[in-house]
Amino acid sequence: MTDTTYIIDPELKTYGSEHQAKCVDAWNETGSSTKAAARLGIAQSNVVRAVQRLRDAASLKGFAPGHAGWQRPNRAVPRTHVAKGVSVYHPAVKEITFDDNDQIIERVVEPAAWVKADLRHEAYIQAIKDSLADAFNDFKPRDVDPGPQKDYSTDVIPWIQIGDAHIGMLAQAAETGESFDLKIGERELCAAIAQLVDEMQACERAVINDLGDFTHYENMQGETEASGHKLDYDGRFPKMIKSYRRIMQFIVEKVLEKARTVDVIINQGNHSRTNDIWMRELLDVAYGKTGRVNVLDNSSVFIAYRMGKTLVMTHHSDKCKPARLAHVMATDFAKDWGETEFRYIDIGHIHHNMVSKEHPGVQVESWNILAAKDKWAHDGGYRSRQSITVVLRSRTYGEIGRRLLPIQEVRDRLLATGHPLPAKKAAFAV
Repeated sequence: MTDTTYIIDPELKTYGSEHQAKCVDAWNETGSSTKAAARLGIAQSNVVRAVQRLRDAASLKGFAPGHAGWQRPNRAVPRTHVAKGVSVYHPAVKEITFDDNDQIIERVVEPAAWVKADLRHEAYIQAIKDSLADAFNDFKPRDVDPGPQKDYSTDVIPWIQIGDAHIGMLAQAAETGESFDLKIGERELCAAIAQLVDEMQACERAVINDLGDFTHYENMQGETEASGHKLDYDGRFPKMIKSYRRIMQFIVEKVLEKARTVDVIINQGNHSRTNDIWMRELLDVAYGKTGRVNVLDNSSVFIAYRMGKTLVMTHHSDKCKPARLAHVMATDFAKDWGETEFRYIDIGHIHHNMVSKEHPGVQVESWNILAAKDKWAHDGGYRSRQSITVVLRSRTYGEIGRRLLPIQEVRDRLLATGHPLPAKKAAFAV
C-alpha cells in the first residue's frame, strides 16, 4: 500500500474521537479490519463499529466520502444521514399491442408519477445513540457516595413526578403574566428538588419520573423536530443543553443522598424527543456502572414499572390520549396487569392535574408543572397551578401519600436566601 492509497479516507478522523482515529490509521496501515484489530488488541467487530460510527458522525456534518452526489435519487444515501426526502420520477409503464391492420396500440398500464420517500427519524436517533456510545467509550463513570446504609424503607418507593419542565422556554411578564428563562427554570426546579429530597425519608429505591418535554425545543432552529413549530426560546441551543445537563446531574445525585438505588425514567415528549433519547444514553454512561442508578430504556413511548402488587405505566400522552391508555397498559403488559392489584398511569403534556376515573382497575393522572406559561398557552387561556409532586407508592398497598410543593413555597425559600423573584404582571391601578 502506498502513502497516497487509503481504504478509509483519513479526513474522517477530524470528525471523531481519538479511539476512532486509531482504528482508521490501523485499518489503513494494515489493509484490513482483522489485522487492525490484532494490532490494537481489540475485537474486529469493535474496529468495524468504531469506523462506521465515525462515518455516521461525519455524514451528519455533511462529509460523506464514497457518497458523492448522494442527493440524486439513484445514489446511495449515507447510512444515517437525515434528509427530508428524495423524489424519484417513475415514467409511465405502457403495454404495446397491434391491431388487425398491424397498427401499434399503446395502453398505459401505470401512469407516470413522482414518488417521494422520507428517511426514517429512527435513523437519526440511532446515530445519536451510536455517537454517544463511542464518544464515551473510555469515559469514567461518576463517583457517587454509598448512600444510606441503615434505617431505610424497603416497601415504599417515592416517585418524583417532574411535569413538563420546558427548560429553555422564554416568557416575558408583560405578555404572559410572569417571566421565565433558563436561569429561572434551572434555579426553581433545582430548589424544588432539593427541598423535596431533604424532606424524604431514606429509602431502598426512588424513581425520578421525567414525564417528557424537559426541554422546550430540540434543535438549533428553536423548534420541534416533528412538527416544525416555532417556539419562544431563551439562548442558544448549546446553552440550553448545558443547563439541561447540570439539572439532570443535580437531580440524580441529590436523590442518591436518600435512596440506595435510583431508577430514572425519561419519557419522550413532543418538544424534546431528540434530547430525551440522548439524555437517557448520557445518564446511562455516566451512572449506569455505579451499581446505584438504573436508567430505563425509553425506545418505546410506553414505559412500565412493576413494584410488587403495584404497576405503573408512564407516557407523555401527546401520541396516545388518556382514554386509550388503560387499553394499552392491559394489552402490552397483560401478565403484570393480572398479577397486580394497584395500577397507575402517569402522563404529562397537558400541564394541569387531572385524574381520570373512567377505567376500572387503573388510575390515569396528569401532573402539574413548575414552569410558567409561554405566550401560546397564555393567549389560549390555559391556566393551571404551578407545582411539583412526590408520590409515595407502596409495593404492597399502592399509593399511600404524596407531597405537593407549590411554586409559591419554592420562591419564598429562594427569596429568603437572597434570590430574586421572576417579574410578574400587575393590574393597572389608580
